[in-house]
Amino acid sequence: MEQRQILDEVEVHGGRLRIIHRVIKHENGGVQHYEIVNPESHSVSVVAFDDQGRVILVEMYRFGHDRRLRELPAGTAESGETFLQAIRRELLEETGYGGEISEIGSHLIAAEHGVTRHVFVANECRKVSEPHPEQSEIDEGIRVLTVPLEEFKEIVRSGQITETGAAFMALDHLGLL
Repeated sequence: MEQRQILDEVEVHGGRLRIIHRVIKHENGGVQHYEIVNPESHSVSVVAFDDQGRVILVEMYRFGHDRRLRELPAGTAESGETFLQAIRRELLEETGYGGEISEIGSHLIAAEHGVTRHVFVANECRKVSEPHPEQSEIDEGIRVLTVPLEEFKEIVRSGQITETGAAFMALDHLGLL
């Protein structure tokens, strides 16, 4: 079992993207400095299929790439919410769709992120209301798209979607790769 010791830890930025600077002494005596984004946090994401087998996506402006990107409906749990409740709410808020949702697993975002993403699949989704996104999503010009499965697979393979890991997990789980 690897032994490490946290020598120092300071929050350098708070807010939506919480960043912690951590100094760690490793088993071999080496000391490293790390910045961790959103340590010990969770997010949810869903690959949702409408009742015609099309995949429901959202598209909006993303400042990190300074352009509009296609994404899976996603977000975080609010206080007291389970991950399933959170993804139901996010799907409805962002797209206006609801359906049969089940969790298929989780994955880690990246080495510098402390986020575990919980991945869901939703089937037989139907539009049950108009989307009612958060103000930030309205400002970013959120738009709902539905694409045929083959087009979705090409989008995922191209790497031009922000939730590539979740998309591949869902397609693999469903035997659709």
